[in-house]
Amino acid sequence: MERIPQSAPDFDQDRRRVDRAIRTFRAACIEIDGKAFTVTMKDFSRHGCGFDGKVPISRGDTVRYRWGNRPFVVANVMWVDGARFGLENERPYDPGSERGFPYRAVRIPFEQEAAIYIAGRSIEGSAINIAQKGLCVSVTERVPPGNLSTIEIGGKVFENTTLRWTKGAQAGFALNKPMSIPDLAKFTNDA
Repeated sequence: MERIPQSAPDFDQDRRRVDRAIRTFRAACIEIDGKAFTVTMKDFSRHGCGFDGKVPISRGDTVRYRWGNRPFVVANVMWVDGARFGLENERPYDPGSERGFPYRAVRIPFEQEAAIYIAGRSIEGSAINIAQKGLCVSVTERVPPGNLSTIEIGGKVFENTTLRWTKGAQAGFALNKPMSIPDLAKFTNDA
């Protein structure tokens, strides 16, 4: 059996019809001009990704993206069709090369004033990042452990959150139920 040598794909052609290595529906973070947005990753391969999300993006833009606990990948926008768009990585990236364990959901940088209502008190803070199942807040005073809390950020109220960890002036809270990717995108992208 003769092997056919593999070569890099021809990026001058429209690759939307080419099968991707992995199809998925997971939250991802896209940075465009220094601002972070939540989008849904639809598929990915070593050479690029397809996404869905209402973000200010145009063909030819250079962006950074990541998902889970992986590092950012620099890519160029190859096509835009409504809320769907495709990126070509500047360098091939092996999606299986950095399998972090345990998997962490992507954290979306998110800076907004926050109020934590816990044990009959109100503690001021500032949101640092948010994910589908939790958020990190910089607090001005110690947050008492072992109590359910309510957190208000940007007019949105998260009830029955649980303090999971503290590190210095940062506190990590678990949400009582995960946010859907569209809800997370609406909350972070419209801020």
